[in-house]
Amino acid sequence: MTSTATKIPAELKRQVDAAIAQYPPERKRSAALPLLHLWQERFGFISDEGINWIADKLELQPINILELVTFYPMLRQKSAGKTHIRVCRTLSCAMAGSYRVMENLCAAAGIARGPNGLHDPFLVSKDGKVSVEFVECLASCGTAPVCMVDDELRENVDPNAVADLFLGRTRVTPESGQGSGLNINTQASPHPLEHRLVFKNIGRPDWTTDIDCYLDDGGYQELKKAVTMSRTDILNEVKTSALRGRGGAGFPTGVKWSFI
Repeated sequence: MTSTATKIPAELKRQVDAAIAQYPPERKRSAALPLLHLWQERFGFISDEGINWIADKLELQPINILELVTFYPMLRQKSAGKTHIRVCRTLSCAMAGSYRVMENLCAAAGIARGPNGLHDPFLVSKDGKVSVEFVECLASCGTAPVCMVDDELRENVDPNAVADLFLGRTRVTPESGQGSGLNINTQASPHPLEHRLVFKNIGRPDWTTDIDCYLDDGGYQELKKAVTMSRTDILNEVKTSALRGRGGAGFPTGVKWSFI
Protein backbone atom coordinates (compact mmCIF):
# COMPACT_ATOMS: atom_id res chain seq x y z
CA MET A 1 0.00 0.00 0.00
CA THR A 2 1.22 3.48 -0.80
CA SER A 3 2.53 5.24 2.27
CA THR A 4 0.78 8.44 3.33
CA ALA A 5 1.63 11.17 5.80
CA THR A 6 -2.05 11.57 6.67
CA LYS A 7 -3.16 9.61 9.72
CA ILE A 8 -6.23 7.64 8.71
CA PRO A 9 -8.68 7.46 11.64
CA ALA A 10 -9.87 3.99 12.59
CA GLU A 11 -13.49 5.08 12.17
CA LEU A 12 -12.83 6.18 8.58
CA LYS A 13 -11.15 2.85 7.84
CA ARG A 14 -14.21 1.06 9.22
CA GLN A 15 -16.57 3.17 7.09
CA VAL A 16 -14.45 2.58 4.00
CA ASP A 17 -14.38 -1.19 4.52
CA ALA A 18 -18.15 -1.20 5.08
CA ALA A 19 -18.71 0.76 1.86
CA ILE A 20 -16.52 -1.61 -0.16
CA ALA A 21 -18.35 -4.61 1.30
CA GLN A 22 -21.58 -3.36 -0.29
CA TYR A 23 -20.27 -4.46 -3.70
CA PRO A 24 -19.23 -7.85 -5.11
CA PRO A 25 -15.44 -8.32 -4.96
CA GLU A 26 -15.14 -8.17 -8.74
CA ARG A 27 -16.99 -4.83 -8.79
CA LYS A 28 -15.54 -3.11 -5.76
CA ARG A 29 -14.34 -0.22 -7.93
CA SER A 30 -18.00 0.87 -7.80
CA ALA A 31 -17.24 2.05 -4.25
CA ALA A 32 -14.95 4.80 -5.56
CA LEU A 33 -17.45 7.65 -5.23
CA PRO A 34 -18.69 6.63 -1.76
CA LEU A 35 -15.06 6.45 -0.61
CA LEU A 36 -14.30 9.88 -2.03
CA HIS A 37 -17.27 11.35 -0.18
CA LEU A 38 -16.14 9.70 3.06
CA TRP A 39 -12.64 11.11 2.65
CA GLN A 40 -13.91 14.61 1.89
CA GLU A 41 -16.31 14.53 4.85
CA ARG A 42 -13.40 13.64 7.12
CA PHE A 43 -10.65 15.91 5.77
CA GLY A 44 -12.58 18.63 3.93
CA PHE A 45 -11.08 17.98 0.50
CA ILE A 46 -9.51 15.25 -1.63
CA SER A 47 -5.72 15.38 -1.32
CA ASP A 48 -3.22 13.56 -3.52
CA GLU A 49 -2.66 11.25 -0.56
CA GLY A 50 -6.38 10.52 -0.47
CA ILE A 51 -6.42 9.69 -4.16
CA ASN A 52 -3.51 7.27 -3.76
CA TRP A 53 -4.96 5.68 -0.62
CA ILE A 54 -8.38 5.09 -2.18
CA ALA A 55 -6.79 3.76 -5.36
CA ASP A 56 -4.83 1.24 -3.29
CA LYS A 57 -7.94 0.19 -1.36
CA LEU A 58 -9.77 -0.52 -4.62
CA GLU A 59 -6.73 -1.96 -6.45
CA LEU A 60 -6.92 0.76 -9.08
CA GLN A 61 -4.49 3.24 -10.58
CA PRO A 62 -4.53 6.76 -9.07
CA ILE A 63 -5.66 8.16 -12.42
CA ASN A 64 -8.89 6.14 -12.08
CA ILE A 65 -9.68 8.08 -8.91
CA LEU A 66 -8.32 11.43 -10.08
CA GLU A 67 -10.60 11.42 -13.12
CA LEU A 68 -13.61 11.19 -10.80
CA VAL A 69 -12.35 14.00 -8.56
CA THR A 70 -11.80 16.33 -11.51
CA PHE A 71 -15.11 15.43 -13.17
CA TYR A 72 -17.57 15.89 -10.31
CA PRO A 73 -17.82 19.49 -9.01
CA MET A 74 -19.03 18.35 -5.58
CA LEU A 75 -15.55 16.93 -5.00
CA ARG A 76 -12.80 19.46 -4.34
CA GLN A 77 -9.01 19.35 -4.21
CA LYS A 78 -8.41 22.20 -1.81
CA SER A 79 -9.77 23.05 1.60
CA ALA A 80 -13.03 24.99 1.80
CA GLY A 81 -14.31 27.13 4.66
CA LYS A 82 -15.81 25.76 7.86
CA THR A 83 -19.20 26.52 6.28
CA HIS A 84 -19.33 25.90 2.53
CA ILE A 85 -22.20 27.41 0.53
CA ARG A 86 -23.00 26.38 -3.03
CA VAL A 87 -25.21 28.73 -5.03
CA CYS A 88 -27.04 27.47 -8.10
CA ARG A 89 -26.48 29.67 -11.16
CA THR A 90 -28.54 27.74 -13.71
CA LEU A 91 -31.41 29.49 -15.52
CA SER A 92 -34.27 29.23 -13.02
CA CYS A 93 -32.11 30.29 -10.09
CA ALA A 94 -30.34 33.01 -12.07
CA MET A 95 -33.70 34.51 -13.03
CA ALA A 96 -34.87 34.29 -9.41
CA GLY A 97 -31.89 36.19 -8.04
CA SER A 98 -29.05 33.75 -7.40
CA TYR A 99 -26.45 36.26 -8.62
CA ARG A 100 -27.67 38.73 -6.00
CA VAL A 101 -27.52 35.91 -3.46
CA MET A 102 -23.86 35.32 -4.33
CA GLU A 103 -22.97 39.02 -4.30
CA ASN A 104 -24.63 39.51 -0.92
CA LEU A 105 -23.00 36.36 0.49
CA CYS A 106 -19.56 37.63 -0.48
CA ALA A 107 -20.30 41.06 0.98
CA ALA A 108 -21.62 39.60 4.25
CA ALA A 109 -18.66 37.23 4.66
CA GLY A 110 -16.02 39.72 3.54
CA ILE A 111 -15.01 37.58 0.58
CA ALA A 112 -13.03 39.31 -2.16
CA ARG A 113 -13.68 38.44 -5.78
CA GLY A 114 -11.10 36.27 -7.47
CA PRO A 115 -9.46 36.72 -10.90
CA ASN A 116 -12.62 35.35 -12.51
CA GLY A 117 -14.98 37.49 -10.45
CA LEU A 118 -17.59 35.39 -8.69
CA HIS A 119 -16.97 32.43 -10.99
CA ASP A 120 -13.74 31.11 -9.47
CA PRO A 121 -13.95 27.42 -8.46
CA PHE A 122 -14.71 28.69 -4.98
CA LEU A 123 -13.87 31.68 -2.84
CA VAL A 124 -12.88 31.59 0.85
CA SER A 125 -13.17 34.32 3.47
CA LYS A 126 -9.94 35.59 5.04
CA ASP A 127 -10.76 33.96 8.38
CA GLY A 128 -11.48 30.63 6.66
CA LYS A 129 -14.93 30.38 8.21
CA VAL A 130 -16.98 30.68 5.02
CA SER A 131 -16.47 29.65 1.41
CA VAL A 132 -18.84 30.06 -1.53
CA GLU A 133 -19.04 28.76 -5.06
CA PHE A 134 -21.38 28.84 -8.01
CA VAL A 135 -22.64 25.42 -9.10
CA GLU A 136 -24.94 24.13 -11.79
CA CYS A 137 -28.48 22.85 -11.24
CA LEU A 138 -29.30 21.62 -7.72
CA ALA A 139 -32.49 19.95 -8.99
CA SER A 140 -35.01 22.21 -7.28
CA CYS A 141 -35.86 24.66 -10.05
CA GLY A 142 -39.39 25.20 -8.76
CA THR A 143 -38.08 26.66 -5.50
CA ALA A 144 -35.42 28.98 -6.92
CA PRO A 145 -33.12 30.51 -5.89
CA VAL A 146 -31.53 27.49 -4.25
CA CYS A 147 -28.34 27.03 -2.21
CA MET A 148 -26.65 24.20 -0.39
CA VAL A 149 -25.18 25.01 3.02
CA ASP A 150 -22.66 22.21 3.45
CA ASP A 151 -24.91 19.25 2.52
CA GLU A 152 -28.27 20.83 3.38
CA LEU A 153 -30.49 22.18 0.61
CA ARG A 154 -31.99 25.65 1.16
CA GLU A 155 -34.87 26.67 -1.09
CA ASN A 156 -36.55 30.00 -1.86
CA VAL A 157 -33.53 31.85 -0.51
CA ASP A 158 -34.11 35.56 0.10
CA PRO A 159 -31.15 37.48 -1.40
CA ASN A 160 -31.60 40.10 1.32
CA ALA A 161 -31.35 37.58 4.17
CA VAL A 162 -28.16 35.73 3.26
CA ALA A 163 -26.60 36.30 6.70
CA ASP A 164 -29.12 33.79 8.02
CA LEU A 165 -27.40 31.12 5.90
CA PHE A 166 -24.31 31.48 8.11
CA LEU A 167 -26.45 30.96 11.19
CA GLY A 168 -28.05 27.74 10.01
CA ARG A 169 -31.45 29.14 9.14
CA THR A 170 -33.21 31.01 6.38
CA ARG A 171 -35.73 33.70 7.18
CA VAL A 172 -39.23 33.40 5.74
CA THR A 173 -40.51 36.53 4.08
CA PRO A 174 -44.32 36.19 3.92
CA GLU A 175 -44.84 38.90 1.34
CA SER A 176 -42.39 37.32 -1.08
CA GLY A 177 -43.00 33.68 -0.20
CA GLN A 178 -39.27 33.24 0.25
CA GLY A 179 -37.65 31.24 3.02
CA SER A 180 -36.03 27.92 3.83
CA GLY A 181 -39.08 25.73 3.36
CA LEU A 182 -41.24 24.85 0.42
CA ASN A 183 -44.88 25.70 1.02
CA ILE A 184 -46.53 23.08 -1.14
CA ASN A 185 -49.96 24.68 -0.96
CA THR A 186 -48.71 27.83 -2.71
CA GLN A 187 -47.49 25.97 -5.78
CA ALA A 188 -49.25 26.80 -9.02
CA SER A 189 -51.99 24.48 -10.22
CA PRO A 190 -51.14 22.37 -13.26
CA HIS A 191 -51.86 23.68 -16.73
CA PRO A 192 -55.06 22.21 -18.26
CA LEU A 193 -52.94 20.33 -20.80
CA GLU A 194 -50.37 19.19 -18.23
CA HIS A 195 -50.47 15.58 -17.04
CA ARG A 196 -48.44 15.24 -13.86
CA LEU A 197 -47.12 11.90 -12.68
CA VAL A 198 -44.42 12.18 -10.04
CA PHE A 199 -45.62 15.64 -8.93
CA LYS A 200 -49.34 15.02 -9.32
CA ASN A 201 -50.08 15.85 -5.66
CA ILE A 202 -48.29 19.20 -5.60
CA GLY A 203 -50.88 21.95 -5.44
CA ARG A 204 -53.53 19.74 -3.85
CA PRO A 205 -54.99 21.72 -0.91
CA ASP A 206 -55.01 18.74 1.47
CA TRP A 207 -51.53 17.50 0.60
CA THR A 208 -48.46 18.14 2.76
CA THR A 209 -44.89 16.86 2.95
CA ASP A 210 -45.74 14.83 6.06
CA ILE A 211 -44.74 11.17 5.70
CA ASP A 212 -48.15 9.94 6.90
CA CYS A 213 -49.86 11.91 4.14
CA TYR A 214 -47.58 10.26 1.60
CA LEU A 215 -48.28 6.79 2.99
CA ASP A 216 -52.04 7.40 2.96
CA ASP A 217 -51.76 8.18 -0.74
CA GLY A 218 -50.08 4.84 -1.42
CA GLY A 219 -46.49 5.90 -0.97
CA TYR A 220 -43.81 3.18 -1.04
CA GLN A 221 -46.22 0.54 -2.34
CA GLU A 222 -44.08 -0.06 -5.42
CA LEU A 223 -40.98 -0.22 -3.23
CA LYS A 224 -42.64 -2.91 -1.11
CA LYS A 225 -43.29 -4.81 -4.32
CA ALA A 226 -39.73 -4.31 -5.55
CA VAL A 227 -38.09 -5.80 -2.45
CA THR A 228 -39.93 -9.07 -3.13
CA MET A 229 -38.64 -9.25 -6.71
CA SER A 230 -35.38 -10.66 -7.98
CA ARG A 231 -32.66 -8.41 -9.35
CA THR A 232 -33.32 -9.73 -12.86
CA ASP A 233 -37.06 -9.08 -12.64
CA ILE A 234 -36.48 -5.51 -11.46
CA LEU A 235 -34.04 -4.83 -14.28
CA ASN A 236 -36.40 -6.29 -16.86
CA GLU A 237 -39.30 -4.18 -15.59
CA VAL A 238 -37.26 -0.99 -15.69
CA LYS A 239 -35.98 -1.83 -19.17
CA THR A 240 -39.54 -2.53 -20.37
CA SER A 241 -40.69 0.82 -18.98
CA ALA A 242 -38.19 2.59 -21.30
CA LEU A 243 -37.31 4.89 -18.40
CA ARG A 244 -34.41 7.18 -19.26
CA GLY A 245 -32.03 9.25 -17.16
CA ARG A 246 -32.32 13.02 -16.96
CA GLY A 247 -28.63 13.84 -17.08
CA GLY A 248 -28.83 15.15 -20.63
CA ALA A 249 -27.92 12.05 -22.60
CA GLY A 250 -31.18 10.26 -21.81
CA PHE A 251 -29.37 6.96 -21.23
CA PRO A 252 -31.72 3.98 -20.66
CA THR A 253 -32.00 3.51 -16.88
CA GLY A 254 -32.46 -0.26 -16.99
CA VAL A 255 -29.30 -0.69 -19.04
CA LYS A 256 -27.35 1.57 -16.69
CA TRP A 257 -28.55 -0.33 -13.63
CA SER A 258 -27.46 -3.60 -15.22
CA PHE A 259 -23.85 -2.37 -15.17
CA ILE A 260 -23.81 -2.13 -11.36
